[in-house]
Amino acid sequence: MAIQIYSQKSNAWRDAYNPLRGMSLPKVISLLDAGERGQYADLQWFYHYMERSDAMVFSVMQRRRAALLSCDWDIKQVSGDRVQGSGKVDQALADEQAAMLREAYDRIENLRDAVAFLFSGFFRGFAHLEKHYSESGLIQRLEPVEQWFWVRDGMYGAWEYNQNAVSGRYRGLPIEPENFVILDTVALNRLLSVLYMGRTLTLKDWDSFLEVYGIPSVFLVGPPNTPEAKEEEYQRIAEQLIADGRGYLPNGSDIKYVNGGGNRPPFRERIEYLDRQITLVATGGLLTMLTQAGSGTLAGDAHTETFMQIARGDALTVSEVLQEHVDGPLLAEFFPGEPVLAYFEFAPGVSDQSSRVVDDALKLAQAGYAVDPGELSEKTGYRVERSAATKATAIRDTSQQMRRA
Repeated sequence: MAIQIYSQKSNAWRDAYNPLRGMSLPKVISLLDAGERGQYADLQWFYHYMERSDAMVFSVMQRRRAALLSCDWDIKQVSGDRVQGSGKVDQALADEQAAMLREAYDRIENLRDAVAFLFSGFFRGFAHLEKHYSESGLIQRLEPVEQWFWVRDGMYGAWEYNQNAVSGRYRGLPIEPENFVILDTVALNRLLSVLYMGRTLTLKDWDSFLEVYGIPSVFLVGPPNTPEAKEEEYQRIAEQLIADGRGYLPNGSDIKYVNGGGNRPPFRERIEYLDRQITLVATGGLLTMLTQAGSGTLAGDAHTETFMQIARGDALTVSEVLQEHVDGPLLAEFFPGEPVLAYFEFAPGVSDQSSRVVDDALKLAQAGYAVDPGELSEKTGYRVERSAATKATAIRDTSQQMRRA
């Protein structure tokens, strides 16, 4: 039971602080170095703004988050090969554990929001959810504690609470890890932050270029041997021509346009390159919206499959985190000393994986190999048992073999 509520936060001063003002690449590198030392307050506040300020970064995050939140969760039961000892599963105990876990997860009021916050840990490097319990002893809510409230003594130190998210703090308040659900991984934003700065600076330079050369400068070249007294008159003519785009020029005059940087400045190519790098980092491949013309259906399918592999990986990672920090403590409390026979899983619904497992089992059966029904049930989520016809065939084959013997 949590003693101190860390999710009741106080950092109002940061609400008026925009870290993107005056941000530069050296400053980003300085923040990343501080993060390696366990000082996350300013770095994570920068990540928070970066994710909401760049269209490309925001889009790839939203697509990857949507893939995770679109799948359904379920409570699975282990098969015999996952049980130590005899390999036999106590079905009654497995049913009890599954029913208890299903009730426990159904009672979490904000499970979807909690999973969405856990997902942010893939980009920010970590995510903490504080367990809030009901009177029954089950978890009522999993409250997010934003990343800028955490600090470590070094890269691998214990997690400590940085009250008020003070910048530059090396140590914080010790916590009880059993009161939290913690996802700890490699931060994708470490790579995206450098690409974000390159993209932002390129857009800034492009805007500056357009301010100077977007509307070409126009110069009137007067006729040869123009008297000095006529120059002022020709200047007025030039200004009138620029104002309405038509008029009379003396014989021998000419118009010159100034185009800076050539006819094709490299800003677009630079932006497209950075977009591809951001997509590669965040999704593992070029998405359909970024595939080049003529890439074909096979290339698009390959990109989609790569993305779905990452989505399945996200679902399995979140499942393992919840199994460790929610399933384990609950089963140890309500079933002390008993083997773990049920577990939470987020994998179903991410893809057609179940159909592929069934197809593989069918091909193995046609080749003369049998797949254990318990393992098949675990992989697909279906309750699998032999049909009456299959049982009769198996008994007849066994009888024939005995008579031959």
